[in-house]
Amino acid sequence: MHRHILFRHVLAGSRKVLAPLLAAVLLTTLGASPVLAAKKAPVPKDVGYLLGMYYGTGTAFLIRENKGRLEMVYRFSDTDRDFSGGNIFPLAKVHFDSYTLTEEGPLLSTEAPVKFDRDANGYGALCRVGGKSFNRLFFPGQDGHVFRVTLSGDYDALKTATAGAAEPEKLKQGTAASLVNLQQAVPSVKLDLRYAAADNIFGRPLHDTAQKAYASAQVAEGLQKAAKALAARGYGLVVYEAYRPWYLSKFASDLLPGNRKGMLPLPDKGEDRNTGMTVDVGLYDLSTGTSLAMPSDFDEVSVRQYPDYPGSTTEARRLRDLLKEAMTTAGFRQGEQEWWHFVYGDISGYAHLNIPYSQLP
Repeated sequence: MHRHILFRHVLAGSRKVLAPLLAAVLLTTLGASPVLAAKKAPVPKDVGYLLGMYYGTGTAFLIRENKGRLEMVYRFSDTDRDFSGGNIFPLAKVHFDSYTLTEEGPLLSTEAPVKFDRDANGYGALCRVGGKSFNRLFFPGQDGHVFRVTLSGDYDALKTATAGAAEPEKLKQGTAASLVNLQQAVPSVKLDLRYAAADNIFGRPLHDTAQKAYASAQVAEGLQKAAKALAARGYGLVVYEAYRPWYLSKFASDLLPGNRKGMLPLPDKGEDRNTGMTVDVGLYDLSTGTSLAMPSDFDEVSVRQYPDYPGSTTEARRLRDLLKEAMTTAGFRQGEQEWWHFVYGDISGYAHLNIPYSQLP
């Protein structure tokens, strides 16, 4: 079905909806925000509480902030997992929580009322478009929602067993990266090692090395270049995770329940973090030391994790894109599914290492 006709289903019930055959319109397509745009004032809290995904009757759309106004990003295909191919419709404010959606075309235009209902905490919980209602899907980190997996097996027993597990011989083959202490090699980086504490998908730490992170010398050199470029704009790098020994990857995989095993490569495959050639990073403000908000939190399991996710706020998208620009210019390649994950160069010939953090400087 044509995407414009699909959107007519969203607007059904509005007196101003025209017949599909008369409603050929010029649709606005997504455009990237300028990476070097100036810092913006924070989005008002009451507006920010409306941002997110709404769904119903086989339809899903985002409400986002763009340059001070709200917009709807309508996904016309279920295969568009990150909404990056969606169509944008501006919302004109009528009064508090009441807007008008206007769809302009070369011959005709249509309008529909858009109203939000909030929950007890002030978050948008329902969006009414024309004559239809759409429920809010809260992402992890919104309205107190936090994504946690149900641990498979006994945490302590698995921790002990995987610490002594034998790494498959095939994973040991290849070039072994020379690992360095990232804070020593790149003094400006801040550490926020989520898997050394409980603020992660498991709700339990994978290890207790919270003050040190390691990666290859090449990764450290690339991070230094990126940090220098970012510092000129007032930003620094936050490291969430870097090198992960193979046994910790096995521990993480073993902790996942059966229906979640696909979240990580299986232990006999190894993961790129074992090579020391990857790093998970965000940004902080050099003047305040405060970590900066991106469209999602680190390791959030939601549509917001994708690098091209068009939702959230203008500023969050700008910062995410700025991070990508700095890292790719420094020689990294961004992962396809996570805005925070960067790989340095071609890692196909590198060995998967299993050196405990305690044996590194």
